[in-house]
Amino acid sequence: MLATVRWGAVMVGMGAGLLSLAAVSVLAWLVLSASGADADAATGGAITVGTVAGFGVAGAVAGRRTRTRMTFHGALAAMLVAVVVTVVSVRGGSPAPTVAVLLLAGFAIGIGGSAAALLGRRARRPARESRRGGSRG
Repeated sequence: MLATVRWGAVMVGMGAGLLSLAAVSVLAWLVLSASGADADAATGGAITVGTVAGFGVAGAVAGRRTRTRMTFHGALAAMLVAVVVTVVSVRGGSPAPTVAVLLLAGFAIGIGGSAAALLGRRARRPARESRRGGSRG
């Protein structure tokens, strides 16, 4: 199965997911801070919203850039975003219990795969035959 992975699509999806995670997190933090939320609540809420958005964008972009197995590629790209999030949080001092990491991975697979299935490239219609009996090139 890994031999058929379009790594370029997965890496572009992962990059787009990480960029959107950062951008949405900052915007959500600004909105939540301006609304008067507690600093910890604003930070936690912003990171959560950004992570979910990052999973979706990673899956959608990876799904759009591949021609086969869009859902698989989208889930894989979102899973790699989850790996980066986990590594950054552990390096930052978070205990990252196993249950939380597995839950994050499950959300990544579900959101990324669903986004790829919904927003991925649609299969092209087969070429219509011309009146002379041949197919259009």
